[in-house]
Amino acid sequence: MQQIEYKESPSPHVVVTNFMSTTAARECLEEAQWLEPAYESATVSGTSHLEDGDECDECVAFDGILRSNVRKNDIVFLDRHYTNKRHKSTILGHLNRTLNDDAFLHLFKTLPHMFPIVAQTTHMETVLSSYGKCDFYGFHKDTNADLTARRVITCVIHWNTEPQQYQGGELILTGDTIEDQLVYKPVHNTAIFFQSNQCVHAVNEIQHEGVFKDNRFSVNLWFGFEQADKISGDLGSGYKYR
Repeated sequence: MQQIEYKESPSPHVVVTNFMSTTAARECLEEAQWLEPAYESATVSGTSHLEDGDECDECVAFDGILRSNVRKNDIVFLDRHYTNKRHKSTILGHLNRTLNDDAFLHLFKTLPHMFPIVAQTTHMETVLSSYGKCDFYGFHKDTNADLTARRVITCVIHWNTEPQQYQGGELILTGDTIEDQLVYKPVHNTAIFFQSNQCVHAVNEIQHEGVFKDNRFSVNLWFGFEQADKISGDLGSGYKYR
């Protein structure tokens, strides 16, 4: 049974265990494995994370830490991969049904901070990630000045073969400083929501000697709103899921 828990610290976030049915989660994992030829190496932008007026030495140093971290893993832009054929994706179909469940949306509307806005957003970006041997993602935020409208809430959903065949890969959420941390193991069929422009986070390095199907798989969702100007091809189809 799906369970939803709101946590205030270190940064407001929501943990959803048993995010979708056991069958749906297994089918999503199978598609993530089947898409192996479609993955490409991920890149990281060099956009500054400083807000206007953040010119103190501590802020500048913090921004330098964020910008200097590197990313190593593979991704599939699902919206782009399934352009004009979204119905062929098991992952996109299950996500659409889960996220539009009335009970799920009702509970999210009762949460504090920005989380009730999930039920109102009109744009969703969907990226599938695979983390294999020595892969990781340094501390970062999920938005910048160009993406503020489209990335309001982030959701990370984990899928793994069971029993899990790798070590590491924890999702690290931080608070006011990088030292203020909460670490989540990548538990199969668990989703974590947080505010895209507030929560600095990272993925720990993977220790893994197995085959591709046993990698750490996750989907990153960004909930937000369409902008008047045209959408960059890198952001997918601009699919309105509601």
